[in-house]
Amino acid sequence: MAKTAWGIELGTSSVKAVKLSGDRGGVALEDVAIIPLSDFGLGAGSSAQDATAGALNELRSSKGIKKGDEVFVSISGQNTLGRIISLPPVAKERVRETIENEARSQIPIKLEEAVWDFQIIDEEDPDELRVNLYAAKKDVVDQIVDTCDMAGLQITGIQVAPLGIYNFIKYEMDDAVSDACVAIDIGADNTDVVIIDGQKTYVRVVPVAGNDITKALRARFKLSADDAENLKRRAHKSKDAAAVFEAMKPPLKDMVGEIYRAVGFYKSQNEDANINQLVMMGNGSKLLNIKKFFEQQLQYQVHKVDTPVRVSLARSVDPTEVQNNIQSLTVAIGLALQGLGLDEVNTINLIPPSYIESQALAKIRTPFFVAGGIAAAGGIIALLLAILSTGGVSTVIGDAESLKAAATARDQEVQSKQPPEEDALKAYSLRNLAEGVAGVFPAQKPKDDEEEGSGTPAIELTVRANEAPGMLTRATHEALAAYAAGNPRTRVYYANYKPQALSGGLLTTTASLLESVIEPSWVGAEENQGGHFAAKRVITFRVWIASELTSSIGQDQAHDALKKKLVDEGLLTNRLKEALLAEFKATGQLDGIDEKDLKKIDFSKNVSVIVNQISNLDYGSQKSELRIGDLIGTSGVLIQKAGRTPRPSRAANDTKFGVSEVAVTLTLTPVQEPKPAEAEEASE
Repeated sequence: MAKTAWGIELGTSSVKAVKLSGDRGGVALEDVAIIPLSDFGLGAGSSAQDATAGALNELRSSKGIKKGDEVFVSISGQNTLGRIISLPPVAKERVRETIENEARSQIPIKLEEAVWDFQIIDEEDPDELRVNLYAAKKDVVDQIVDTCDMAGLQITGIQVAPLGIYNFIKYEMDDAVSDACVAIDIGADNTDVVIIDGQKTYVRVVPVAGNDITKALRARFKLSADDAENLKRRAHKSKDAAAVFEAMKPPLKDMVGEIYRAVGFYKSQNEDANINQLVMMGNGSKLLNIKKFFEQQLQYQVHKVDTPVRVSLARSVDPTEVQNNIQSLTVAIGLALQGLGLDEVNTINLIPPSYIESQALAKIRTPFFVAGGIAAAGGIIALLLAILSTGGVSTVIGDAESLKAAATARDQEVQSKQPPEEDALKAYSLRNLAEGVAGVFPAQKPKDDEEEGSGTPAIELTVRANEAPGMLTRATHEALAAYAAGNPRTRVYYANYKPQALSGGLLTTTASLLESVIEPSWVGAEENQGGHFAAKRVITFRVWIASELTSSIGQDQAHDALKKKLVDEGLLTNRLKEALLAEFKATGQLDGIDEKDLKKIDFSKNVSVIVNQISNLDYGSQKSELRIGDLIGTSGVLIQKAGRTPRPSRAANDTKFGVSEVAVTLTLTPVQEPKPAEAEEASE
């Protein structure tokens, strides 16, 4: 059993995470985090993927999640499909092959376009083999992997969210419930219905959920969306609690009907099933009188998730926080239980095989990036070229650890030797393909009590080229969110803008724009003969910010305030530097460097922030100030901040704005080229 594991539910409005530890047969809850996606721009211009990546990055950095930690993340039930399939008895080594043949007829998508996994159901029937089969489209799974990569989060598993519920119930609840029940997780947009019948599972995602209850209250009492949501959550304190619950009944009855249909369908396929208990979870399970209502409608014994019983609480967590949020943490806890490798949980894992292979290859690549690693580069490159030339990467993955040991031995062997020039040049080419320099730790002179020549050379600090754009956009959104949350003198919003360079293209208006320019070159030879590849990458993220103007704050004052905070006081610059430092630390590049010396790192050639004032003429407006229609092009629609509608003191369409362009640039320079032999001899 793994000692610790993280379970992370990737929700539509927040990221929920728990850390569990397992020892001596027990499990303890060590940490809890709930991070709203609105904090990272969801509802205010950021895409769901960018906001999720920002939340995951915050989780990783604040909780110290490292590469190599057990981390399971969720994929929503509506993006997966499950089947219980029966097979003839076959030898263990032929189970996957047999299931694959059967899956082609059971899964309505091409297997080549899917990621799938199975778990054998332990039943005493020698004439039949039954398995739980789950699959998801490859592009959906790849998006989850990409989001985690953007956040610098290395994961070990992807599990179906409803099966996280299965794991929670199997571990936390007694056999009388966990052997035969239906569980419902009432979310905002959907309700997950999970039927548990021994080890067999059936999942259905129904479209009736918390938002439908809010809409019913809004229609019945003529409320705004926010007020209806507050009434739903505080109905038990309302003077008209009975009337409130009556308004909630129609969507709740629809939900009951969906549960009836799901259980009825399952029983039609499994006649011996005896489902008569219901387990409720999710924030919707906190609603007024909901437990009693489901008991009356379904004639089931209903259980609500409460304080964990088998999972103990470590001293590091607040019991009140757990008590208040346990209904929405069940998926994350179930994922972490799987990460611990417990026997009674579901073992479905939809992580792509290609991702596992890339992580295994990363292990043998590690010595290539440490200080002095250029001596090992010849050996590593020769090793990689040998692997790639076989065309059998998958075969080699199983021996990754032994290959790493061989690479380490080779590194020690050639420490005192100059690697062959050709291999060294290939090493620089591959490094410049994969990464670039984002900062430099300057050379250090020997201290007074050290021998002459014992100082350290300059260290080039690198980031992977594919991670840089996500890092840049997250740092920018985080800094802007921090500025908006710091109570500036005037409200700020994302503004739609038509970039001049794209005015004739497909993109007409946008609130932000990511530009990436690569300047490739070949160093040390002509016509690509000899020498090595180098690349300079200039990545610029542009965001247009509208500042609300008042009688005392004009365009110039609003722009100057934004520029002062982001540039002069370094709010945005420092955010990006912090993100780069976190990446340098995570990849071991700062090992041996004191924390107090980190301020010596030179980012001057790599990080820049410019805030320009935008003329209203760029919007096609001849007025002295811009109005909301100039910014979003839709009369009467109020722009939002952090997913919430601001309440200006005057009509929205009369509010005036000034606009600034925030341009953040991260330049990745080539890894320093080796000196020509003649230059080295001259320097000696």
